[in-house]
Amino acid sequence: MFAIALGLMLAADPSVKLTMQLSQDSQAFEIIGLGEGELDALRKSPPADWATIFSVSVKQESPESLTLPMSGRHIITSRTLRFEPRFPPAPGVTYRVSFSGSKLPIVGEVTVPKVDPTPRTSVVAIFPSANRLPENTLRFYLQFSGPMNLKDIYRHVKLIRDDGQEVDHPFLEIEEQLWSADGTRLTLLCDPGRVKRGLVPREQDGPILEEGRRYTLVIDRGWEDAEGRLLRETARKTFDVGPPDDTPVDPANWTLQSPVKGWTNPLLIRLAEPLDRALLARMVWIEDAAGQRVPGELSVGGGERVLTFAPAKSWTAGCYHLTVDTRLEDLCGNRVGEAFEVDMFQQVQQKILTRTVRRAFEVR
Repeated sequence: MFAIALGLMLAADPSVKLTMQLSQDSQAFEIIGLGEGELDALRKSPPADWATIFSVSVKQESPESLTLPMSGRHIITSRTLRFEPRFPPAPGVTYRVSFSGSKLPIVGEVTVPKVDPTPRTSVVAIFPSANRLPENTLRFYLQFSGPMNLKDIYRHVKLIRDDGQEVDHPFLEIEEQLWSADGTRLTLLCDPGRVKRGLVPREQDGPILEEGRRYTLVIDRGWEDAEGRLLRETARKTFDVGPPDDTPVDPANWTLQSPVKGWTNPLLIRLAEPLDRALLARMVWIEDAAGQRVPGELSVGGGERVLTFAPAKSWTAGCYHLTVDTRLEDLCGNRVGEAFEVDMFQQVQQKILTRTVRRAFEVR
């Protein structure tokens, strides 16, 4: 519930003024402070004249633009001349109001303030969530509490080395930014040319992350959200860097804790290493013996090393399959059965050509 009253402009008689009343139950523009004689004269005039005497319209950008009065109804109360628009005034819109029923006409403008229904936006999570990351980490995810302004994002994100030096252009600044559909999650893709060893950009500009060093990812509070509000505070993630990871993802190394029939207790899956959080949410699912997806909710936790699948209905006895899309990646871009970076002097694992791999488990 909210209510505001805005004074627009005083007439020659300081007791006569124009206000706007807004609440969830009533939206109206009012002339208050009129004398009994003026109100009586208005009551005796045809109601059609009231719209001429007291009009409200949306302010146009150009003075030459045609302005049409808002539709609504005029009411004379015991103390005021009141205009109730058919549709409520819109937050952020400026209205032009005129009243010609006093000695000196009242003409004014008022902008309806935007109502701030939610707290200011903040960074609620940064992934990967671990405090130690491989040297060849390929991407970061920034999760915001609300939709963000999608423009000029890279000037608000910095990667600072433990000696205080800012890493120069660590992220691939692409025109098609990698936002979630609701504008609350941004994917920061590390420049692959400086992640993959032996490429020219890495040789010229150096690696983004170096084993044995500590870094801080900084998201400054000067970033505006979709409503033009600054972030609540600057967010930071500090992490150490370990050796590179070139091992393909292998679901055969995951540990499954089977649920019990007749219950909705979740299937628990422990991964061998942290995997890409966003990909996990859509590239792992459960199928029944007939190959149909089992309805339910998959949750990612434990530093992106634990999955839980809660079925929508109680488990029934039988054979099920944990099904994994082979495009699933770890933090370094290694996929199921395929390393992101292959050392030509090491034995190359045969790529998995099928789209999915499956792990069977029993519910008893």
